[in-house]
Amino acid sequence: MATTVTASTLTVTIQENITLNGTAYNQNMQKTITGIGNYHKAIYTVRGSGVSHNVAEFVAIPSGDKFNVEDLRYVRVTNLDDVNNVTASFSSSGASAGIQCTPGSSAMLFDKRVGASGLSGPISKVGALDTLYLYNPNASGVDVEVVIASK
Repeated sequence: MATTVTASTLTVTIQENITLNGTAYNQNMQKTITGIGNYHKAIYTVRGSGVSHNVAEFVAIPSGDKFNVEDLRYVRVTNLDDVNNVTASFSSSGASAGIQCTPGSSAMLFDKRVGASGLSGPISKVGALDTLYLYNPNASGVDVEVVIASK
């Protein structure tokens, strides 16, 4: 069956505004991503107990609910909770990078590659993203919004 979806452009804007001692240090950064034909947005309630939850998989040949890693252009994880932290873990076969999202904050990727180090120090491994995990160490559930955009 032929697709009826017309690819479009996704624009992501980050705006920073701060004034210190009367001097404005404002910055707008805009990333334009062309050719987006798939846009997935979902809110997950990540249950507590210190267990990692697999919320997205990225593979070379997608099927079912798996995403095509070669077509991946953007991932955003936003902690919607107003009290608890959650950790987003971007994992590849040889590396994993975790980013703790405090209440109301986000972690974003604009590329499919993930770099990490086995010990403290500089990045020593880079690989293609294969799994997005969410980790909630808290007793109560945390609502998390996940956005995935691909070709």
